[in-house]
Amino acid sequence: MTADEALRIEAACIRLQTRYGTLADRQDPKFRELFAPDATITLPEYPTFAGLDAIMAGQAQWRTSGILMRHVVTNSTIDLIDDRNATGICYLTVFYGGEHDPEKGEIRPTMPISLGEFHDRFVKIGETWLFKSRLLKRIFRGAQPA
Repeated sequence: MTADEALRIEAACIRLQTRYGTLADRQDPKFRELFAPDATITLPEYPTFAGLDAIMAGQAQWRTSGILMRHVVTNSTIDLIDDRNATGICYLTVFYGGEHDPEKGEIRPTMPISLGEFHDRFVKIGETWLFKSRLLKRIFRGAQPA
């Protein structure tokens, strides 16, 4: 693998990490396009979402809750295994706004409710890089009163 190929793979994986937050927050149906058919997402407080149907069902449950959240993704690091597999880590900060009616516009901001690390496995299927798995390890949650 050339240095240019390695950079392209790294950029594709970082783009997946970033798009995950943006598409999830907007409940965009393109969220489905980020994952291999047998992908998994493991979050501390839920059973593992295994497969595209389970991942999208989790998205649908969130959508119906009316809860407003924003995911901020930073500190991406990608390690190439070969030309079809990679691993990575990124930091995830989540802001929580509670139940929200979009018709009412902006809401009062909240503190970040969570900072964690996503530990990712990526796979190339055809010509497209996708998530094979995501495991969230929470580092901080909520805030203590001063």
